[in-house]
Amino acid sequence: MFAASRRGEIALLALGIVLALGLAEVAARLVASSPAPGYAPVRTDTRERRPINARGYRDLERSTAKPPGVRRLVCLGDSFTWGVGVLFDDTWPQRVERLLARERGERWEAVNLGEPGLNTVQEAARLAAEGFAYQPDAVVLAYVLNDTEDDATAAARAAEWLAEQKQPDRSLFDRSALVRLVRARIRATLENRRRVSDYRAMYAEGYPGWAAGRRALLAIGGLCRERGVPLVVAVFPLLANRLDDGYPFAAIHAKVDQVAAEAGARVVDLLPSYHGLEWRALVVDGANDEHPNEVAYRIAAQAIARAVSEVVPRQEAAPGPRRAGGEAR
Repeated sequence: MFAASRRGEIALLALGIVLALGLAEVAARLVASSPAPGYAPVRTDTRERRPINARGYRDLERSTAKPPGVRRLVCLGDSFTWGVGVLFDDTWPQRVERLLARERGERWEAVNLGEPGLNTVQEAARLAAEGFAYQPDAVVLAYVLNDTEDDATAAARAAEWLAEQKQPDRSLFDRSALVRLVRARIRATLENRRRVSDYRAMYAEGYPGWAAGRRALLAIGGLCRERGVPLVVAVFPLLANRLDDGYPFAAIHAKVDQVAAEAGARVVDLLPSYHGLEWRALVVDGANDEHPNEVAYRIAAQAIARAVSEVVPRQEAAPGPRRAGGEAR
């Protein structure tokens, strides 16, 4: 009698576990099939690369000589300045150009010399070789925290990501939405911890990339001072993180801000501009593409335009025609 009772309890327990797993599987499939919360990506297709000018930049054709009556920004940066995943008009240089023209009543051009994959050392070289030829009224450098990566580190990270994307589902368990969900959460947690550790290591005092990047920031500041051109450094956060007091890279921002200030720049740390916002509403496509979307660029452009206005004096209005008595109209 006792053995039969125990077998019944075990059977009921097993049935309960099976039912619970079945319900969890159904729930996981519903979660997987429902649209992700946050931002719905704009399908830019090949339009995200247009226009490409004769010099290979994602910009309009710009004459080297500055047209009369035009104010100019030279914009430096990597893929955050190029504008991966967004239309040309939504990139921060284009938005800043329009904001300055509208709010100051002046003609502005934002000359975009950004290119995906550039680091601060390369941006300093580009400014010296090309940037000042455009006679800028200000230089804006968009700094992203991976700017201290050397080519080998960046290539290794990209290869690792591609290898993960190509891994096929091989086991029977891979057909389970529940198993895939749990595995993805565990992988995301471990990857996030590793990323936080990697970025903090990249800004340690002995890390060669940060030492080179710091020298490059100071060099950019020196080049601008020699020519009397104001420098604005806009520090972008890594958006695919908590954008509140739990943001894991605030100490790195403080380091970059300090060096940029030592370089004589007007520093615009964009982290406070995004504070408290849902990160999924600010990136192109969730974890698949963590570049800023047009919402994030609009927020950044407003802060950058304010900083440029603070460091670039307004043009004096041309005197109007004089009346007969000598008084200007």
